[in-house]
Amino acid sequence: MACLKAADLTRDRFLELIARLNPLADASVPRRIWLEAADGWAFDWWGGIDHDLRWCGAGREPIEQRTNGCLSRSTAGRLFAPDGELRWRVIATLGETCWRTVFLGDADWVGDVLEDCSAVLKTLQPERERYYLWGKQTEAGPDEWIELRIPHRFRYPVTGSSLHVRAVVEQWRDDVGEPHFFRLCDLEPVSGGSDA
Repeated sequence: MACLKAADLTRDRFLELIARLNPLADASVPRRIWLEAADGWAFDWWGGIDHDLRWCGAGREPIEQRTNGCLSRSTAGRLFAPDGELRWRVIATLGETCWRTVFLGDADWVGDVLEDCSAVLKTLQPERERYYLWGKQTEAGPDEWIELRIPHRFRYPVTGSSLHVRAVVEQWRDDVGEPHFFRLCDLEPVSGGSDA
């Protein structure tokens, strides 16, 4: 049974919530994190708030930064795995409780920190889709994809060698096919071409 939870949190309450999410709770279900901030972004494996991640920025190579610091200054982000996704964005006009936080997933990661809104899902049906991400893997390394049309170098948190990467997305649609919610579920390496 899927669960949907949401709340507007203070920065400290949000950081307490995300600090509880142990990356080793189930090693067979790896989590990934996407962060956005005014000075950069990260798309990396979730190692917990006390670990480092690759912090990217325009015109420079990624640098290793402590996850806690990057989370504190993030304006939006998501922590996702096949069994759920925690999303947030900072809405300054909300005042102190400006961290709008939503969880959607099959396994409840967040407990009673967020308000249960699962009843909304009763009339919706989930559907999984796959979308190719930018870039083609280079010979420079197993974690480097380049898209020459942008041009930009990408580092996706996937294991193994592949030519391309796809995002697995779950969309929750109503009876006329309109999507109401979506979540990132996983990234998968793909050996074939992007039109496969």
